[in-house]
Amino acid sequence: YPNNYTAFRWGFLVAESFGLPYLSAYLDSVGSNFSHGANFATAGSTIRRQNTTIFQSGASPISLDVQLVQFSEFHTRSKIISKQGVFHKLLPKEDYFSKALYTFDIGQNDLTAGYKLNLATEQVKAYVPDVLLQLSEAVKRVYDQGGRTFWIHNTGPVGCLPYVLDRFLTSATQLDKNGCGSP
Repeated sequence: YPNNYTAFRWGFLVAESFGLPYLSAYLDSVGSNFSHGANFATAGSTIRRQNTTIFQSGASPISLDVQLVQFSEFHTRSKIISKQGVFHKLLPKEDYFSKALYTFDIGQNDLTAGYKLNLATEQVKAYVPDVLLQLSEAVKRVYDQGGRTFWIHNTGPVGCLPYVLDRFLTSATQLDKNGCGSP
């Protein structure tokens, strides 16, 4: 990768370009300032719940539904504390929830988890509609809590994932012009 950066893995560059502060992780609340929002992302998370361990599928046990529960708790607690708590300056104002940009960059691990469990490509493709349905329902849940502006990032080409390149390719002739393969 050029300059040791992988494509679109450095979200802090987007924040910096807009002059925005980095968001603290919701689960790392000690000493955090959430006045500009919170980050509910978890490495290796999936949209669908995985009925496996992280060691079997590589997927985090904290799926999107868990992140949505965390968001709901954060939203509710922010409203309560902003009215009476001494920490109100560390939490977003109520109207920020309707003005915020909600980003969803999730789904890639749903695909790779299937491959890591040795599912055939057709089996993985078969559950994609369910993945999309669950993502759509998640966006609706945030909308129902006041979210109005969304950035939904698509998954990258499966054939470019290091896991797929390592597992499925046997020679360089199986690569396309971009260096990606076909599982």
